[in-house]
Amino acid sequence: MKKAPFFVLLLTGLVMMSCNDKTEIVDGWKPIYASESDNQTVDIKASEPLENPGRIYVYENLLMINDQSKGIHIYDNTDNSNPVELSFIGIPGNMDFSVRENKVYADNITDMVIIDITNPAAPTYSNRIENVFPIQQFPDEFGAFECVDPDKGTVVGWEKTKLENPKCFR
Repeated sequence: MKKAPFFVLLLTGLVMMSCNDKTEIVDGWKPIYASESDNQTVDIKASEPLENPGRIYVYENLLMINDQSKGIHIYDNTDNSNPVELSFIGIPGNMDFSVRENKVYADNITDMVIIDITNPAAPTYSNRIENVFPIQQFPDEFGAFECVDPDKGTVVGWEKTKLENPKCFR
């Protein structure tokens, strides 16, 4: 008979411990979303501030720097101690690119875009090859991240932030 009150007390304690309303705030990654029409816009500009540098590529007298998830900066690198920005190619979700025969081949979310840089001060959009790359459902870094919600759009990048009770981890 003495086991029943102990069992009830133990069960009550376990139930109370499982009702933890504690909010956990951690450093993690939040997806950046864009609509389908935004994703396919390649925007050529004279200049844009460099915010999050990624891949660096030297081609002939050009220095090209990927601005992660935004696009590619093109600099005249004739005087490598003083590069001069010539143009910026805005490519949503761009993380990597390559250059061959005055053509830039760059990822644009799931597509590959081809940009002619014969005139690097005024690049021109040449072509798009659709569905070359898979959609990235998690950030490159390990740790906590906000789960992707396809109803919000396509993930074009990830930003470091504080997350409340994250459900996804890598």
